[in-house]
Amino acid sequence: MILVGFQFIIADMGFLFANILIVDSSSAFVSETRQVLQAAGYVVRHIEKGREVLAQVEDAPPDLILLATELVDMDGYDVVRQLKRTRELPFVPIIMMGAQERHADITAALNAGADEFLRKSVSNVELLVRVRAMLRLKQTTDELADLNATLEEKVVERTRELEQAHAHLRHTEKLSALGNLAASVAHDINNPLTGILSSLYLMRQDLPADSALVEDVDLIEQQVHIISKLVRQLQNFARPPRLERHPVMLSDIVNSVVTFMRKDLQKNKIEILCECTPDLPLVMAVPDQMGEIFLNLVINARDAMPDGGTLRVYTGTADHNNVYVKIADTGMGISEEIQHHIFEPFFTTKGDKGTGLGLAICYRIVQEHGGNIEVESVVGQGTKFIVQLPAMRE
Repeated sequence: MILVGFQFIIADMGFLFANILIVDSSSAFVSETRQVLQAAGYVVRHIEKGREVLAQVEDAPPDLILLATELVDMDGYDVVRQLKRTRELPFVPIIMMGAQERHADITAALNAGADEFLRKSVSNVELLVRVRAMLRLKQTTDELADLNATLEEKVVERTRELEQAHAHLRHTEKLSALGNLAASVAHDINNPLTGILSSLYLMRQDLPADSALVEDVDLIEQQVHIISKLVRQLQNFARPPRLERHPVMLSDIVNSVVTFMRKDLQKNKIEILCECTPDLPLVMAVPDQMGEIFLNLVINARDAMPDGGTLRVYTGTADHNNVYVKIADTGMGISEEIQHHIFEPFFTTKGDKGTGLGLAICYRIVQEHGGNIEVESVVGQGTKFIVQLPAMRE
């Protein structure tokens, strides 16, 4: 509580140490005003020239500016216009102060962009009241700006979440439709395949052992088995078998896959770095399906490095709620456009060498286990697949 004249003015604790900049060339007015403001708990700075205001506000923005209408180097109204034109500056309320409180001066100040106008002969009480009102305006404006920025961030985050949810829903609907189609196609193909295999068996029985047609029959049978394998993949994709799940250690399955593929990878000049955490939390899963996922990802990584490279496989936990397996290669990478489609059925970049079902089946298996599979890739630098599965609760 401070004594001004014969009245008591209670300083607002929320505005104590607020920074006020006085721009005026009158040393007597500045001295008197500084004394009143400092007694009220404010921090006061002073400059004389209007050309220095912009630099002062940029370097150390004040909370309030008391600006004289006439300065030694320029008109005070021009200073206000410059400050208001500079959008990069934070909001700083401006009280213009003139020798007289004429309507013309008030109008000119407000048109220039000032927030308030006072005559220099104003009482100390009225000065402090107006200063406090402007500081409240500053505080409210800053709070609204912060709220607006936070709101924009929340809107962006929520929009991204909705887009991801819609993308997942579209992908699930597409998988369901293609699954029904695949089941129908697989059924229709299986019947003639069975007839072809039966006919081949009968032909082989009738052919002499040294017949030249035996080799042709064997070739036809090999191609039929390839088609049969594709049909089984279609069936598994359309209606995955409901296999019993067990508590499994993903690190053990990953190590088995790496051991199985090691010689083939070394033959292709691929260095293997396996960093599998031995004490991971268990997950409830079908071991064979987990092996199918990781084998498929390792084979894809191998195919992405035709000239050799490095394959890094590592496991770990995320927030103690999920167990992850990451398989990263240093291959050719995948463009962002293709990344949006790699989990779609029948989408392949391997031409005639791929069926386009491998990653689609991996995606479905992971989803059915309550997990998630993602891809991160940069063209020319490599690709990383991340499989996350929920850890078992103790």
